Amino acid sequence: MAFAITANFLLGTYQGSDSGGRPEPYPSPDRLYKACVAAAYNTFDFERQTDDRVLTDEQIKNALAWLEDNPPHSILLPRVIPPTSDAISYRDKGYLEKGKVKKSPDKASRAMSYCQNAVESLLLTWQWDENPNQEVINTLNLLCGEVPYLGEACSVVELKVIAGGGIPEVQRDKTWTLEKGPMLSGISRHNRVFAVPGTGRLEELKRAYMAANPEGKGKGKNAAKSKIRAKEAEQNFLNDYVPKETEGLAGYRPPFVHSERALEAPWTRAIVMSVTVDEGHQGEKSEWKPSESEYVGWAVALHRFLVKQWGVDPAPSLVGKYVSGIKRPANNVAIQILDSELKSSYGIQLRDDVARKLPGFLIMLPKDMPQHDMQKLYDVCKRSNGKTLYFSQAVPKLRLGESALIDAEHLWKPVSVGFVRYWMPRPLAIAETRPMPDPKKKRHWRAAESMYLALGHVWRDKYVPNDIQGTRESRYWETVDAVADQSSNFRIFDCRRVSRVNMIDYAHHTNSSNVLRAMSALIAISDGEGSLDCAALAVGQSRHLGGGFLMPLDFPKNMIVPDGHFEKGVPSWLK
Repeated sequence: MAFAITANFLLGTYQGSDSGGRPEPYPSPDRLYKACVAAAYNTFDFERQTDDRVLTDEQIKNALAWLEDNPPHSILLPRVIPPTSDAISYRDKGYLEKGKVKKSPDKASRAMSYCQNAVESLLLTWQWDENPNQEVINTLNLLCGEVPYLGEACSVVELKVIAGGGIPEVQRDKTWTLEKGPMLSGISRHNRVFAVPGTGRLEELKRAYMAANPEGKGKGKNAAKSKIRAKEAEQNFLNDYVPKETEGLAGYRPPFVHSERALEAPWTRAIVMSVTVDEGHQGEKSEWKPSESEYVGWAVALHRFLVKQWGVDPAPSLVGKYVSGIKRPANNVAIQILDSELKSSYGIQLRDDVARKLPGFLIMLPKDMPQHDMQKLYDVCKRSNGKTLYFSQAVPKLRLGESALIDAEHLWKPVSVGFVRYWMPRPLAIAETRPMPDPKKKRHWRAAESMYLALGHVWRDKYVPNDIQGTRESRYWETVDAVADQSSNFRIFDCRRVSRVNMIDYAHHTNSSNVLRAMSALIAISDGEGSLDCAALAVGQSRHLGGGFLMPLDFPKNMIVPDGHFEKGVPSWLK
């Protein structure tokens, strides 16, 4: 779930300089951090022993530590109008000579005017993809509320914290995105570079402050003169050598600038619905651990429940039925099982705010789903709190709990430094079709072809041309060839057929003349930008109802052999 801080400049202008003294059009995340530090000391008596404190030192340190080495993932930048006046004024630049302030000539007006609009959520916004814990949210909310201005004192600002929300879709055309990878890799002529606080930033700022404000020694006039001289030397030194050891740089990519290999997330939003097992024994509750053969059944049960609760005219993406003549999207609403076993096995990789809500269902909303349909489905889920979900007499009923709307593109935590993320379907992926004969009579349809076709169907907009012609067999083989090509975004390793005693339990719809086939594999997805490394994904014929949910598997890079055609390489044991 996203977390954001917005800045509403009450006079519509911002005036400030970077660490080198150059005017900057927007305040950096490092400036936001410094403003929070100033509020901590000036308003909340940080590191002072006083009575009736609203925030403890530990709470403030934890909040500031969360900002360190954690640059915003997105920044909404309103259009800026630079100053046009050439008037000159003499300003206090912070230099001291003989105890007096030395003034230097500079432009009278360096303020940048912002085309901002609070009603339309068009404000300077820093957004993180994952919420901090509630205590940090509360602390940042108090700190930001006491920041009077950013930059110079004329830049009066109102900072607000938004937990569980962020930059609206309507403003995505003004949103810049953090470049992933090493610090300097995001610096290019197309990107904007901002100063960001690194680890230990608070301690360096404290040392700089102590150096700029030395305590005089001695008595009488000599002490006063000594203090003035020390103040001049330290102040002038700090103006020339600003505290930048812990100041990092982060590059942000312009809106909608992606490489040709970039992949879009099939499901962009999701609803996490918590559940508890209703044992029927005086309200006792237990963990929810369905067998894997029940995943599809539980997903179907919830799907029918949601359609019934919706009432008249449910969304086409929910029921999977579209008006004739309208292009059918590649994906519908998908329901996946996040049970107690998944929580215990993968909880450390799930976002913390999601893991706390489990066990439950993950209702994935496709990127093509209209906003009003998303909101209606979310309202249906919220109204279902406390209701009972029935699947079979052989298993206990479920009591539905609270629902939360999250960013499906960031279900999982980012990959740790030095690791590469691969995926594996849980529990398996059902083949989309029977084996297809090759029109050229040269190849056989194996498990690998079934998996490539499953991937191609999820990303059909990219891998299946609208004007593709020919028989069904030839179209499927063309899709397989496109996904299996060296230039594609996918690689599959160790692909194999898998089977269960009752395969019918793993599929919702099937043709009685077809033999159900399932497969599993190690799947690598890469577009050079890591766009889907944290996304909720599913493949296969049952991807919309409990099957083929992709689980992350992170391997150290020293176990990966480089591949000149694919960024994520090849696992060394499968080379």
